[in-house]
Amino acid sequence: MIQRKQTIYLFLAAIAMALDFVFPIASFIGSGQYQLEFYIYQVVSKVPDMVPPFDVMFVAPVTALTGLVVLGSLLTIFMYRKRIMQAKMVRGLVIFTLADVALLFFYNIPALEKLTGYQAEYNYAGIAMPLIAMVLLIFAFGGIMKDEKLVRSADRLR
Repeated sequence: MIQRKQTIYLFLAAIAMALDFVFPIASFIGSGQYQLEFYIYQVVSKVPDMVPPFDVMFVAPVTALTGLVVLGSLLTIFMYRKRIMQAKMVRGLVIFTLADVALLFFYNIPALEKLTGYQAEYNYAGIAMPLIAMVLLIFAFGGIMKDEKLVRSADRLR
C-alpha cells in the first residue's frame, strides 16, 4: 500500500533535500577580494566581474549526492511491495545523506575558508535541510520495519 506514513516521510525527505538546491549553505563575505556564497550546486562571487575561484567540479560530488538522495527517496516510495529492499534503500540513502553532510563540513567549507580567509557565515535553512532529511529517512526506516514485522506476524497466524 502506498498510503503509509513512511511514504510521507520519504516524500518530505525528498522535499527537504531538494530545498537544499534553493538555499545557500554558507557565505564568505569580508573586506578582501573574495566575497563568495556557497550553494550546493555552485560557488557564486558577490564581487562584480569576478570569476569564482572554484568551478563546477568542486561542488559536483555534493550536488550528485544530494540529487541521488532526492531521486532515491522518490523512487523508494514506489517499492512498497518489497519492504526489505525498500528498507535497504532507505538505509543507503541515510548513508548518502551522511556522506553529503560530511563532504560539506570537512571538504567544501574548509576549502572555501582557507581560500577567502574568512569564517563561514552559515545559512541555517541550507544547513538544516540535510539533517531534517536524515531524521525523516530514519523515521521512514522505522515505519518500514514496523510494517514488515506486522506482515510476518500475520503470516505466522495463518
